[in-house]
Amino acid sequence: MHAAAGPLVLAEHHLARGRPDRALAALAKVTGPELETYEFWALRAIALYRLHGWEEAIDAAREGLAHEPNDFHLLEVLALAQSELKNKGEAVEAIETAISLHPQEAVLHAHKALILARNAQNAIGFASYRKARAAAEDALRLDPHCVAALKVRAHVALLSGERPAQKFAARVLSLDPENEQAHVLVGSALAHRGRVTAGLDHYLEAARLDPKNSEAARLADRTQALRHPAAFVLRIFLRAGPLPVLLTILVLVIVFELTGLETPLAIIGILFLAFFYYLLFSGAVLHGKGQRRSR
Repeated sequence: MHAAAGPLVLAEHHLARGRPDRALAALAKVTGPELETYEFWALRAIALYRLHGWEEAIDAAREGLAHEPNDFHLLEVLALAQSELKNKGEAVEAIETAISLHPQEAVLHAHKALILARNAQNAIGFASYRKARAAAEDALRLDPHCVAALKVRAHVALLSGERPAQKFAARVLSLDPENEQAHVLVGSALAHRGRVTAGLDHYLEAARLDPKNSEAARLADRTQALRHPAAFVLRIFLRAGPLPVLLTILVLVIVFELTGLETPLAIIGILFLAFFYYLLFSGAVLHGKGQRRSR
């Protein structure tokens, strides 16, 4: 990068290199008429979003859209930032506007799927991933090799407990083997099939690729605990899946009730507690992250 390059050029360069902090520092040096340009607000919105400054990113995106109302990059940033703040209505409206402008852009459909997956839970705690799954499939029909679309499809599969989750995650990894998010996806898919050691290896690799990735380190710590011999019951839960375990417990409770046996009820209580822990672990593993994208 030439030393005489202007702040806007420098900011774009830093964003391309994955340094939104430096991009924001460069934008702080912008003065005069450039402060009122679309380019300034677009770069600022993207940098703030990547730094998790959701509200500031929304403000910057809106400023940029005042100059270019049909810019799908800014609509995309606006939608994802609104989603991070759990503003489902605003997020869906922004991403659908972007899709209406560029219906053949696979990444936009992938991000719609991500937004729908993040907000799948209703007021009583029930979650349906049907719409998120459909949006992810739309993205893959447009571009079967789109890494962002494959990531979201794997994420939705993990959240909804689909058995092909590992297949989707492995495909992401094959296309981008140096991507830490891909390793987290594969690790989560393996761990939830009871393959704890294999999942741990992928979490550790994700942490190695991105030492700042606190999520990978946290998941590695939790998965390491599951390797202890005392956690064998939890490993069974992970391998079998929640529905078979719940049905088994229900059948056992009915049998013990009909036969009048009381001692095994203590065991059933322990299994319920262990299953509750599994649900907590599951929610932690499958906490979604946004897909990053450069202009």
